[in-house]
Amino acid sequence: MTGEPKEEFRQLLLEAVSRDNILPLTSSCNLRCLFCSHRQLPAEVDVYTFPPLPEEDLEQLIPFLDQKSKIIIGESSTRLCEGEPFTHPSVLPLLYSLRKHFPRIPLQITTNGTLLDEKTVMALQKLNGETPQGEPLLELVISLNCSTDVARAEILGDREPQRAIAALEHCLTYDISFHGSVVAVPHLSGWDDLEKTLLLLDAKGARTIRLFLPGYTRFTPNRQRGDDSLWNEIVLFRERLQGRLRCPVLLEPPLKKDLTARVEGVIGGTPAARAGLRQGDVISAVNGENVSSGVAAFHSIKKAARPLLTVLRPADSAHTPLASPVSAAATECRLRLEKGKGASPGLVIARDLAEETMTLVAKTIGRRKARSPLLLTSRAAAPLWEAALRRGIIPSQTRISIVPNRFFGGTICCAGLLTVSDLREHLNTPAQGVEPDLLLVPGAPFDRRGRDLRGESYRELFHAFPGLCFEVLTS
Repeated sequence: MTGEPKEEFRQLLLEAVSRDNILPLTSSCNLRCLFCSHRQLPAEVDVYTFPPLPEEDLEQLIPFLDQKSKIIIGESSTRLCEGEPFTHPSVLPLLYSLRKHFPRIPLQITTNGTLLDEKTVMALQKLNGETPQGEPLLELVISLNCSTDVARAEILGDREPQRAIAALEHCLTYDISFHGSVVAVPHLSGWDDLEKTLLLLDAKGARTIRLFLPGYTRFTPNRQRGDDSLWNEIVLFRERLQGRLRCPVLLEPPLKKDLTARVEGVIGGTPAARAGLRQGDVISAVNGENVSSGVAAFHSIKKAARPLLTVLRPADSAHTPLASPVSAAATECRLRLEKGKGASPGLVIARDLAEETMTLVAKTIGRRKARSPLLLTSRAAAPLWEAALRRGIIPSQTRISIVPNRFFGGTICCAGLLTVSDLREHLNTPAQGVEPDLLLVPGAPFDRRGRDLRGESYRELFHAFPGLCFEVLTS
């Protein structure tokens, strides 16, 4: 990389480190997963794939990390494609350097597990311990995805399928805390493999499991796509299997339709478990203050010391589907979590809308004195904003308009993958009703320079629609 691309790459690295607390290492990967999003990106998508970054470059990035927040390795950020961190030749020295700089800050590493042999896991144990709040200093997110030899070979391109399975045992033996991650592809692997994979992660001590609904774009080969009923089938499968698992299984995307702070699961041995919190419980207040959303409830609980929760418990929580509305027969109880300030409570709540985001919308509309504001949103978030509107969290004059993910197409429905072309095409569609005096645009699709995944700036919208008043919701 030379000239402008090199400088832009550097800016993206700094953004990943300073904004997301992600330290990018490499785009290299030792597997070839059929469903990998990096393999399906069209040429128009302006992203960077990069070889292992030199150790001296990474050392220069370390001081820009937040000294009070969890440091993340192995996750993609903005337009940087992250690969398998343990393919980096200096990964262990880098991790030791991080621990030297941040002795009491948790490290989270996402890995496919295939390179976690016993020697490596023993080396990772030196990074372990507990924070002052009693949380693990090292946690792995192991993207297992499949567990049978045939599925791992055919779907993941794994030539030694038992390595990742053995890694789970090594983590259990050496007391390395980990979470499981599974992209559900039963249309490729079979339902038996999906069930065995979740049961295996649970048996080996996963604290939680993220179950990703399989997404595909218009660029995905037809043979890799599931039919329209697949997501619903996976949701029902997860409901049936959850009763056999000790750890919570969380859907991604959550497919949440309201702002209810419903407990999706409780991690064993945590303050939430000791307090008697159960899957299906609904948290209505924390320390007497009503909660505005699931995200707001979780953050209030985490930052408080010994929080007192007001809980609505379904009459038959063991057999009540997680998506069910709160019944009038629910019992109200109060539970106190014995935990320190800032310590993780050990409960799992599906993502919805943060209180700061809803407050930003309300304040922006008020500041602009808008009488007919139009909030542009993704298909996934639209029901949540409708719920915020019904509950009076955002002004009653707000109209909500769903922007389809036309560029990527397929099952893509989130704001982070919207493009300027999607927004432009949507705004060119003949409007219904009153002309808006304020357009609220989600900030999720854009990096710090205001560019989407195709490298196009949202400022292009200002030029294309000079008569409209825009506000991009960046916090």
